[in-house]
Amino acid sequence: MGSATVPRLTAEVIGTAMLVFFGVASLVTSGGQAFIGAVAFLVTAAVAVWVFGGHFNPWITLAVAIKGALDWVGAAIIIVAQLVGGVIGALFVWAVTGSKGVNDGLGVTRLSPDIVNADTGFITAILAEALAVFLLCCVVLAAGGGTNSGIGMGLAYAAGTLAIFAVTGASLNFARSLGPDVVMLFAGEKADWENFGRLWVYAVSGILGAALAGLLYPLWRPSAEVRG
Repeated sequence: MGSATVPRLTAEVIGTAMLVFFGVASLVTSGGQAFIGAVAFLVTAAVAVWVFGGHFNPWITLAVAIKGALDWVGAAIIIVAQLVGGVIGALFVWAVTGSKGVNDGLGVTRLSPDIVNADTGFITAILAEALAVFLLCCVVLAAGGGTNSGIGMGLAYAAGTLAIFAVTGASLNFARSLGPDVVMLFAGEKADWENFGRLWVYAVSGILGAALAGLLYPLWRPSAEVRG
């Protein structure tokens, strides 16, 4: 299991659940206001890292593994824990917002209709998400863990949300996108995977952004220490 100890996995599940709950719930209850979501993600990421320690995001874990600071088996197990945490967080959103939250989409990340209908729309969406994920992962790699990592992570989430929310819904975190989609199924609604949800866009862009961060970051910070 490598770095995937029971305390680490517990922290990843709880921390991811908290990040998804407060971030997504703020969007649902505010009617999808990007600024409020950005503030919620900023504060929650900073607090979650301070309290639990961890990545709470499969793309961050992937970037750290690519950089070589985390073994691949441990990374895979941690990512599974994060995805479970994302579903739990979305379940709490459903529990708090009820049918209104479900009717409003439960914070599912959707691509802008303009993006979907454009000839190069999916390329634009992938580029936007990949750049946001790249920045987020580089910030965490630079911070190297601890309180600074949480603050940096939160600021990167906020910047990404404000920059691309109108384009892609600002996922930046596959657990944040997968959780609400799965819970919509639990609520008896059709998942948005075949319409504007397009989970594959978030998967491809996230892998691309994380891979670029893990490969390129050591070029300008070769001696930086990163906690897996």
